[in-house]
Amino acid sequence: MRYTEIRAIEPVLEECFFAFSNQQFADGKVRMNIVDKKIVRGFGGLFGTQAGIDKLMGFYDVQAEQIAKECEPQDVYNYEFSNHECYTCDDEEAIKIVLSYFGLERTKEVKRKWGYFKIESDEVI
Repeated sequence: MRYTEIRAIEPVLEECFFAFSNQQFADGKVRMNIVDKKIVRGFGGLFGTQAGIDKLMGFYDVQAEQIAKECEPQDVYNYEFSNHECYTCDDEEAIKIVLSYFGLERTKEVKRKWGYFKIESDEVI
């Protein structure tokens, strides 16, 4: 499936790193050679220079565009449903992922397995 191939591509971290302790933070600054640069906080334990974080976010933007162009909403839904909350019969996470890639109209085409979460707009919460 093309979706899994695209998602398997890992970004190269430049001037940014993930840290979840003071030691990891200190090690990350040294490893990325940004000890003397201004460090900002990103999402989920991400730290780095603004340029480094922007480059990482740019990678994910390009990846999202590629998914929207080359993949089918149903394939993405099926994959994400199987990988997230299928054991709880809750497809909220899977349908939100599809919505983030494809927008409201294309997401409405998806045949949902457990449609408890109603989608009324393309705003992803």
